[in-house]
Amino acid sequence: MSRIRYFTALYAAKLFSRLLKLLHRNGSHYPGVLALKLCPDFLAQSAKPAHILGITGTNGKTTVTNMIGDALTNSGYNLVSNRAGSNILGGIATTFVSAVDLSGKPKTDLMVLEIDERSSRLIFPYVHPELLIVNNLFRDSMKRNAHSEFIFDILNSSIPASTKLILNADDPISARLAPDNARVYFSVDPQPDESVSEPNMIQDLPYCPYCGAPLIYDFRRYHHIGRVHCSNCEFASPAADYRFLRIDGERAFLETPDGSLICKQIGSMIPDLYNQTAVTAMLREFGLTSQQISAVFDNVGIVGTRFQEKTIGHIKVLLRVAKGQNPIAVSRVMDGVGRNPGRNAVLLALDDLRDALETCETNAWHFDTDYEFLASDNIVQIVVGGPRALDHVLRLELAGVDPAKISWTLTESDAVKLIRTEACDTVWILRDTYNTQYAAQDMKYLEEHVEGGETA
Repeated sequence: MSRIRYFTALYAAKLFSRLLKLLHRNGSHYPGVLALKLCPDFLAQSAKPAHILGITGTNGKTTVTNMIGDALTNSGYNLVSNRAGSNILGGIATTFVSAVDLSGKPKTDLMVLEIDERSSRLIFPYVHPELLIVNNLFRDSMKRNAHSEFIFDILNSSIPASTKLILNADDPISARLAPDNARVYFSVDPQPDESVSEPNMIQDLPYCPYCGAPLIYDFRRYHHIGRVHCSNCEFASPAADYRFLRIDGERAFLETPDGSLICKQIGSMIPDLYNQTAVTAMLREFGLTSQQISAVFDNVGIVGTRFQEKTIGHIKVLLRVAKGQNPIAVSRVMDGVGRNPGRNAVLLALDDLRDALETCETNAWHFDTDYEFLASDNIVQIVVGGPRALDHVLRLELAGVDPAKISWTLTESDAVKLIRTEACDTVWILRDTYNTQYAAQDMKYLEEHVEGGETA
């Protein structure tokens, strides 16, 4: 009877997925939800490919998942992946719907899965990744994953014993996961322009998780990311197997267990360096050689919905995803903006429009976010758009931003119209994860109104 239910669910989900595609609707979640409703143990019964590679953690999952998928595809592997980012239980089930044929047999030997860290307790009992990256663990939105220790406990009790972990040696929270599992670590060396300690609002690990004594940060990159040791016991950051050494022009220099690796640099911000190093570690642990990894990076980039650059007339326009309600992710992007030389204009559109009907009424995350990075002399204008625009304006003024630099509108689509393009060299568009589709409208407006209108 259970197999009858499984195949009923499989055929229904495949049919539903096909219907959604014909209607040009996003089919990344609902077919799996249907399959699980018809067959609650759908994941348990689904045939698994020979190799499953998993990616989880607070920030960077989608970027890393897509880079790994692109790298392996470019290396000749046939794989299935949830690259659209539907990483909770329904999305994972949808991926398994697409991964098998009508007889229930896997179509390919390889699957690359982005896995939501909170949903891992529902997924890992049935899906055992051969390799699992945990990028980092930060506090997240109060309505999503909340504090990093809460998510740590979920992952720590859920990760399969057979899974080899690829962990961030510079994150003393996630680096402690599943201590009995096989593991390798990745790290990013201090870069020439970095200070030894960043003044962030949030620091989630000031005390030793084992003895409670104060931790000493030998190098604090941001928040709790850096190199640390306990003032009382032997707890310390682990040595890294994969290290990002430096950038020289457009080339990245890394150290791996096989020796040096030189490849194209993907992205310029510190989180980009961590993402590239994590991808390198996954590809090497999966079996690609250093030469193969270097070659695939020539044709791999950050997914366009997360990162775009375009020259329009005399200005450079940069789109960056700034995950709303996540103070760490937004702080990282704001840090990069504040450091950019020249005359910068910033459009902040950080309200989660997907949540418009049931949005969280608290704006406490604004006060965990380092808006202070935007009080830079390099920023000549900040435009805020959306229903919570005045909340952001208040936070900007508390951060020391000159009110004369701030413009705002409650109509988000009008925000781009307030940018004084004649006064800047660079325009940053910072949009929430769930409203990046509107970035195309921003780009179109700028193309039509910037003097010259020429694109390059």
